[in-house]
Amino acid sequence: MSLSTPSQPALHLLSIEALLQGFATRRFTPLDLLHALLAQIERHEPQLNALCERQDAAALLAAQASTARWAAGQPMGRLDGIAILVKDNSDIQGWYTRNGSKALLERPVMTRDSSLVARLREAGAIFIGKTTLPELASTPLTDSPLTGITRNPWNFALHAGGSSGGSTAGVAAGYAPAATGNDAAGSIRTPASFCGVIGFKPSHGLVSACPSIDPGGMAAEGPIARHVRDIALLMEHLGIYEPGEPFAWPHATGDFLGSIEDGVSGLRIAFSADLGYAAHVDPQIAASCLAAAQLLQQAGATLVLASPDIGNPAPNYLRAWPVEVACAVAQEIPAEQQHQVGDFLQQAQVRARQLNALDYACAVQERHQVAQRLHDFLGDYDLLLTPTAVVEPFAVERQSPPDWPGDVSAMWQPTTFPFNFSRQPALSMPCGLSAAGLPIGLQIVARFGRDSLVLQAARALEKRLPAGMFTHPSGLAEAAIASPATR
Repeated sequence: MSLSTPSQPALHLLSIEALLQGFATRRFTPLDLLHALLAQIERHEPQLNALCERQDAAALLAAQASTARWAAGQPMGRLDGIAILVKDNSDIQGWYTRNGSKALLERPVMTRDSSLVARLREAGAIFIGKTTLPELASTPLTDSPLTGITRNPWNFALHAGGSSGGSTAGVAAGYAPAATGNDAAGSIRTPASFCGVIGFKPSHGLVSACPSIDPGGMAAEGPIARHVRDIALLMEHLGIYEPGEPFAWPHATGDFLGSIEDGVSGLRIAFSADLGYAAHVDPQIAASCLAAAQLLQQAGATLVLASPDIGNPAPNYLRAWPVEVACAVAQEIPAEQQHQVGDFLQQAQVRARQLNALDYACAVQERHQVAQRLHDFLGDYDLLLTPTAVVEPFAVERQSPPDWPGDVSAMWQPTTFPFNFSRQPALSMPCGLSAAGLPIGLQIVARFGRDSLVLQAARALEKRLPAGMFTHPSGLAEAAIASPATR
């Protein structure tokens, strides 16, 4: 059955702005929206496997209350009635946070909201699902011992990416107009690229991550959506200075929508297909991202082909990461339950014990040097553009891309993690389709604190791309035909 009629649009595909306008004009209600989203979820779960917890009854009560407020002309905030998915390593009061781990199955429900959830709740958002992630968000593929594999809405035989794969797959599939994620090496941006949505890693500390376990100081919280203006609207609520945040810096609450239509005329933009070191970038991805950069050049920006001189930071990342993963296990999992964590975390703990404190301290110092070079490079440019994922989504049976060199099999995300070192804002947005009909993501990076400029450039590009290119992931239709549950 179709949800769309001449007077009733397909609500699960609308932007947040369009939904708010519909609520305000009484064309439809938050309750109508929730029914449409739950119907979409029923069509594709558990086959897509983007959700690990739902509270439909509570969501329906919240939508009824929101509908009554809109009818009275008294919405409680700028997101009143908007459904949001939350990654399952952020706390929602009254929900579980199991972080993809069987070792946390006995953890009680949460008694408080995490900071970003609290900000969304204050604005009137409704939480309709927790999203899947790899165990402790520790790998770039969303496949955990607790919840299994999350599939790609464009092709259910392929990975959705990770670690925010449930969030990006859910948004792409129309389960909600937006979701939360977090990103310590590309965990928002890579799955956003794979799933054909927009994922934003803000300047670190702009969005509070409290409470958070982030031993390496590499993680940032950020939004995922299908429209750039929706990302900006969400950031106006999430980007609030909270002094208790370890990486907080004094910033005013951003007016991200105020400058988003200003365009890119006069900006100086660098484009690098490989960040100067990545040797295995799919040529069609590089070409598609360069073509997108040239659209911004046509819009008035100066485009320069240039790469930062950061050497090859991947060995450093691989050397230090096991220590941080092992620390997360020690902090997150009760000692008596640590034997229940999966093989990857067990192996990370073994590798971590083989690294001494001096080795780790030197690795951290090398990260700081890479960060300084990236800051210096962006002193000469307003923006740096690169591919987000340098490979297409690959089969769920695999742990790394096909034909990927064995010596770098653990590092097939070469263009994302350096900006976790530098803590600069970085956004992934779809910019084209591959020959196989899969989305390609462009990464847009700016100097630390210039988050609005990233969104401004993304919006300028969005307006120049074919409308609707990424609205209907092809895998959803195929899965609906194949699944008896949808007949």
